[in-house]
Amino acid sequence: MRAVLSISPRQSPLATALVAAAIVLAGTLLYATSLGYVPPYLIHDEAQGALQAHAIATTGRDLSGRLLPMYFTEPEFPPGRDPVMIYVTALGLTVLPFSEAGARTPTALVAVLDLVLMFFAARALFQSTWMGLVAAALLALTPIHFIRGRLMLSPLYSIPFVLAWLWSLARFEQHPTARRFVAACVWLVLGMYSYLAAVVMMPLYLAMTVGVAARSMRWRGLLLAAAVFVVCLLPMAGWYLTHPERNAQIVSAYQLDAAAVASRLGIYWRFFDPAYLFVSGDPSLVNSTRASGLFPWAFAALLPIGLIALFRSRSPINLVIAAGFLLAPIVSVISGAIEMNRVMFAIPFAGLVATAGIVRLWHARALVSKVIAGLLVVAVAWQFGLFYRGYMSEEYRLAAAPWLSGNARDALRELIARSGDADIYISRDIDWVHRMWRFYAIEAGRLDLLSHTTYFSDPPATAATGARLICPAESARCSALQSSGAWHEMVRVPSLGGARVFVILERTAAEKKIG
Repeated sequence: MRAVLSISPRQSPLATALVAAAIVLAGTLLYATSLGYVPPYLIHDEAQGALQAHAIATTGRDLSGRLLPMYFTEPEFPPGRDPVMIYVTALGLTVLPFSEAGARTPTALVAVLDLVLMFFAARALFQSTWMGLVAAALLALTPIHFIRGRLMLSPLYSIPFVLAWLWSLARFEQHPTARRFVAACVWLVLGMYSYLAAVVMMPLYLAMTVGVAARSMRWRGLLLAAAVFVVCLLPMAGWYLTHPERNAQIVSAYQLDAAAVASRLGIYWRFFDPAYLFVSGDPSLVNSTRASGLFPWAFAALLPIGLIALFRSRSPINLVIAAGFLLAPIVSVISGAIEMNRVMFAIPFAGLVATAGIVRLWHARALVSKVIAGLLVVAVAWQFGLFYRGYMSEEYRLAAAPWLSGNARDALRELIARSGDADIYISRDIDWVHRMWRFYAIEAGRLDLLSHTTYFSDPPATAATGARLICPAESARCSALQSSGAWHEMVRVPSLGGARVFVILERTAAEKKIG
């Protein structure tokens, strides 16, 4: 299935560069705007990822003191964070301010890169510049891609590698060469460093790649690709050899059980629930506004039309696109739950399948099919406008706030502003407070505060006069401190919507036992 809508049979490099630049500009304006406003707070994983990236950017070592590690292991997550996100963010933080928006900006720019790669991949697949632009627009206006493009989380980082692979594979199908085949394989192996689930999905895509190349490649090219693949895997293999405990840590962290996989096959079908895909989306307000699905409503028509067209074409590359979408929930089946992190692989394939649906409708003989194709594209833009207005609204910020773990932000900033050189006591009743406190101390340029900070579970029995303390207002321990007479309230700081209130106290007596 090929389109015949190209702007010119052989578009000049300058024209291509201008189109790509326009996509970058429009995508950046859309994705990188108000990153410190929505989402309203940091997720604790964002804070920790930013801290690791800041440590790499400033010292070349992670928070544990290891020089340029492969994986960023932590007490709360022993398998470790994936390296691509940390190193890309570290590179960004060499020029960006350390702030919520600054930490999220590199991920937003990766999402913009997705749009450019989608343009090139779709243009090569459908041999049409117009369809390349349509595919890039469909991806840009996909709610879940937009939402995750504004969060500093590693699953999104797998998408550029998938799109680069598809672009290389499409070019290989047009003109098979060993270099293009090797390029496709290299993108896959590099993608294995982007997100843990990619270790499962990228080998599947490699098998598809070999299937596409089997008829046209000689053994020499296949062996060359295999050699390059192995070389690119050496850093990962070296890490596993020197850290053999990681496999057990992954199994424990994700509760993997091979015997239970067969009983989880129902999870596969749950992913394709129309309500989940097109109506309400993910249950978590981190990943959804609950007023829109993962994909636009129009995809409910475009995906089946596109899948049928792709399968009927019998073209190997088209079958790869269809199979890629249908295989997207595999990692969720293995892990035992439909979670957004593990189905991110559906996003690039869904965009291409939907574009195939547009192509099929546009090239149908009936005029009504062309009208429907145009209306569906307009519907995507119209729905995204409604979604965007809701996403940027105060209503969504209030609703999403309880789902995010950084709701102590304003209180911690207030504590920093009032701290001076005083000793600081922070209640462990504040979720993930050790990550958040370090993040906002760095943001304020007060990393020195960490050296005289004490985290407590039980109220501190003694403290120097002038010491500062922060705790949740509803905490019984906080009430005990206030009623002891040794601490007086300086200020109360509510979180967004007033769901939680934090109290900052000052020690007024030199030393007093607290019952």
